[in-house]
Amino acid sequence: MRTAVLLGAGPRLHLVHLPRGPDETFVLDPNLERAAARAAEERPENLPPGLLAALRGLPGDITLVVESPELAARLSAGGGRPAALAPLRELRQARARLPRPDPTEERTFVQALARARLERTLASPDEVLISLAREEERLERALGREERAAEAFVVAPATALAEYAHSWKESRTALAQHHAALRTEVEAEARALLPNLSALVGPRVAARLLSAAGSAAGLGRLRAPRLQLLGSRRRPSPEHGPRYGLLYRAERMEELPLGRRGAFARSLSALAAIAVRADTITHADLTRRLVPRRDRRLAELARRRR
Repeated sequence: MRTAVLLGAGPRLHLVHLPRGPDETFVLDPNLERAAARAAEERPENLPPGLLAALRGLPGDITLVVESPELAARLSAGGGRPAALAPLRELRQARARLPRPDPTEERTFVQALARARLERTLASPDEVLISLAREEERLERALGREERAAEAFVVAPATALAEYAHSWKESRTALAQHHAALRTEVEAEARALLPNLSALVGPRVAARLLSAAGSAAGLGRLRAPRLQLLGSRRRPSPEHGPRYGLLYRAERMEELPLGRRGAFARSLSALAAIAVRADTITHADLTRRLVPRRDRRLAELARRRR
């Protein structure tokens, strides 16, 4: 049985015919930067010119196999010939037939491909919100440090200290305005990506939970007890009360006495686990069910005498 193996090597795809040739080579793009961009996107239209036509022209007695499931999916989506995953033995035989690559060209292509894939990853909604949330948190800490330092700064009137204090105040005002604008952006992105969780715990807390988890998929896999402790410190400070993490900053948490916030955090984490699964898996709108349950639990804890 004759087999055709399709595999990539640098900016090219090679069609190797086993047990013997002739073999064919298809170039993604003569420009290595453009070739890397096409390889990173992994879309059917970014396959090398003429490849699909060549695959359709293969005789019916030739079995087409490829080196990766991603490549098989691109061929199928592009209307090419169906392909199976290549066995290891045939893949080794095909690679042994490839021409030796140019080291300089291969290094340039690999670097460009890594850069293109990184840019593509950073442009995903998850990574955009994570980056914005971490920057907003960093600015909040910086603004807090500046405000505390300003409170301890003693100013002598009619001296250079007074002039410095005035310019320093303007800098803090500009920083606060920048932080407020970034916070607005973070909240908008969180409402778009995690609508149920944002409505339940607040958009800024939802963004920070996502940042702590590392991805929306990872956040959606967390169970309620782990979600409750997400972002907690090993030894939380006494003013934070019972041990729970980022949920201590959830909306309406401050309405309860310190001693009842732990019970509310446990209930809230259970609802948050449902909300984030809806945001990441089913994409159903559960706000009308989850938010009233949160408010009823809050009212119940507020009515307790102890």
